[in-house]
Formats: sequence, C-alpha cells, structure tokens
Amino acid sequence: MKLKHDCVRYVLLTLEAQGLDMLHSGVELSQLLPEMVNSRYSEDDITYTLLQLLDGKYINADYQKYALGFSLIVFDITWSGHELLDSIRDDEVWNQTKKVTSSIKSVSIGVLKNVATAVLTGIIKQKTGLPL
Repeated sequence: MKLKHDCVRYVLLTLEAQGLDMLHSGVELSQLLPEMVNSRYSEDDITYTLLQLLDGKYINADYQKYALGFSLIVFDITWSGHELLDSIRDDEVWNQTKKVTSSIKSVSIGVLKNVATAVLTGIIKQKTGLPL
C-alpha cells in the first residue's frame, strides 16, 4: 500500500482531538475506524496509516498480530508525532508544502516535515520580519 500524506495529517489531527481518555485506556482500532473513515479514506487507508505511524514512532500503540488478524490500541501521539503534526497542522503551510513536493515522486515523511518547517519559517519571516 501507499502511505498517503494527506491521510497521515488527517489521522494525527483526529488522534489529537481524542483527549486524555485515549492516554489512560487507549482507543481500539474498531472504535477509531467509524470516526475516521470517510469518502476520502477507507478502513485500509486508516489502518495502514496507523500501523506506519506506529512503526515510525509517531504514535504509541499496542499492536498484536494473531493467526487470524490483529489488534491495535492507540494510546497517544509521541513527541516526534507532535513535531510532525505541528509542522503540517496549518492549512496554509500544508497547502504550500504539498505544492512544493507535488512534482517529486518520492517524498518521505522526514522530507515532508523538513519542507513544511521551511515553509512555516518562510511564512513567519514574511509576516513578522524576524530573521529566522
């Protein structure tokens, strides 16, 4: 499967909105999917994105694989996950980041974050005149 950057952003924003209940007891994938699945992202998109975010250490979760399936309980977004989310949260920054990276076929999450950070820095410089 392909990791969709828009879906990564969407999943992180949705997880952030879960509140402290998620931190204490976790939220099972079966509870997240009805809230997250929409016309843009299927159950497979959301599940794959969550698993990749776990693998990349952007979320804390318990993943158990069984002979006939798996379970996934998400507890929170990690520090790295918050750094990524904070760099791509703003719609203006996100749209400019996607525009910059759209002509490149292979853009990792790390590169995406770096481009978003550069875009954000440019916007801050432009709006404040600060020499960042």
